[in-house]
Formats: sequence, C-alpha cells, structure tokens
Amino acid sequence: MNKRVLVVFLLMLFIVAPLGVAFYGYNNFSKAITPQRDPITTKIVGVPFRGKTYQVILESYITGDPTLDINITLRKPYKRATIIVGDISFKECKGSEACVWRIRTVAELGATVGAVFGVKYYVEDVIKSGTNETAAYKAAEETSKRIESRYLAFVPKVTIGLGLVGNKDHLLIILKGPREGAQKDRIYCPKEGVLVIEATSEDTLFVEVLLVKTIIASQAK
Repeated sequence: MNKRVLVVFLLMLFIVAPLGVAFYGYNNFSKAITPQRDPITTKIVGVPFRGKTYQVILESYITGDPTLDINITLRKPYKRATIIVGDISFKECKGSEACVWRIRTVAELGATVGAVFGVKYYVEDVIKSGTNETAAYKAAEETSKRIESRYLAFVPKVTIGLGLVGNKDHLLIILKGPREGAQKDRIYCPKEGVLVIEATSEDTLFVEVLLVKTIIASQAK
C-alpha cells in the first residue's frame, strides 16, 4: 500500500471516525432526552410552596402512570448515576437569584437520589454484618462512588446522545430550567433510565424536585 494512502487511512481511522461518532452523539442529545411520541397519560399536580401553588405536569411514557414511571426509573438497581445540574454558565455562580435557587435545587435532588441509591448498599451491609451499625456509612460511601454531577457541556451531551448514559445500567437525571431552554413545567421519563425535571423558572424547578421527593417517599410507605 502506498505510504500516503496508508497515512490518510490511519488519519481517518484514528481521528476522523472518533470525531464523527462524537458529533453524532452530540447531535443526537436532544432526541435522547425528548419524548418521540405523545404521552400515554398526563396528570397536572398542584404543589403548594410558600403561599403559592405551582401547577406541574406529570407525563407518562412508560407505564401509563407518571408517578409509577418516576418510582421505577429511580429505584432500579443501577451501577452508576449522573445528574446534569445545569448549563455550564452555572459553574461560575456569583450569588444571583437564579444561582441560589439552582444550588438549592441541586442539593435537594442530590440528597433525594443519594438516599434512594443507597438503599441497596444499606441492606447489603445489614445482611452481611448482621447489624446496622456500619450500614449507613457503607451506603453513603458506595453511593458517593457511583453518583456524579455534570454540567451540560459537550462531552456529557455526547455520552448521552450515544446512549452511554441514560440506560438500564446508568441512570440519568437532567435539570432543565430557563437557561437550558425549558418550555414547560413538567416531569417525565422519556425512556428507561432517564428522568427529566423541566421548569420555566428556577423556583418551579426546586418545587418539582420536592414533588419527586414526595412521590418517592409516598411509594416507600
């Protein structure tokens, strides 16, 4: 084979092909988190918070029951979880009202997901040791290894678009507020392993996380 042809071939193999895959994933990001059909059912829930009632749309694309969709999606035994906390601009928060709300929202969501994610490891430690003395510590330790927070930048979009995140083994939760292009106040699971919390204002996004927390807690009783 001609050396020049070989060089071109190798360049395409090791540079062009991976770039093509990356851009495919990036361009496929929206499709990966956006429902491709009408919801099976839709439910509007009024959530009271600080003297105001927020109207939140719950959409079901999996079971026909949006609260069941949320419980099934969050309670499956995933190997890992990724929380997309928001647009990259939130990385340099300077104390604006939007930043304060988003920090509160992320903290609340992280605590909720961590608690659900840690149940498996808590139970495993109790069974193994015969006591619950170390179970809480073990659950927290294992959970911290498996849950990561990311901003909505190029690489996370690529991994989501390629289906590497947001599947039966790797849970994906996305906070989608005004900066991320939210169009509605809604919560939905478009497919297995993906939960999208979308709101047109930062305070509504926080309230929606509280609603998810309530749904999870009510199911556990």
